[in-house]
Amino acid sequence: MRIALTLATLLVAGLAQAAETGWREYSYRESGFAAEYPSRPKVETRDYHTAQTPDGVVSEKVYSVNSGGVIYAVEVADFSRSSADKDRTIEEAAKNFLGQGRMTHDESAARVDFNYGREIRIEDGAGGSVTNAIFFIDHKLYQLRVTFPAGNTDPAGSSGIHFFQQTFRLLNGY
Repeated sequence: MRIALTLATLLVAGLAQAAETGWREYSYRESGFAAEYPSRPKVETRDYHTAQTPDGVVSEKVYSVNSGGVIYAVEVADFSRSSADKDRTIEEAAKNFLGQGRMTHDESAARVDFNYGREIRIEDGAGGSVTNAIFFIDHKLYQLRVTFPAGNTDPAGSSGIHFFQQTFRLLNGY
């Protein structure tokens, strides 16, 4: 019980530190979400490769911030011109992610509002980790990815991972 209270206290303190260090919400209506970042995210467009479409590729926007080596990113792949299956699309994204390291956490009950997805964490062998929460909502694949390398200088510490994920919200009535 004492350990649980200590961990909860550390998490709350870390979240308070993240909030105090200038995190603020940024909204992206075109991609249907808002999230808090430690600074304004850069936005990039790239191809997302998938077996869920006849062409094998869809457009993906990546909204990311590098804070002391920790990368906070929301990746949104647009499947609106396809008939991609929710479960297969999430499973494909998870399989691609799992190929990048050793899995240490896999939770299939991850949720955004009433939308279920999957949260996976992998370790890179050098003391770092990557956490990825994967959701398929309204023909969009959302991946909330936090790359947390060993030796980073992010003032939020590891509590920034959970803070970032918990501030993610859907827009446009999703």
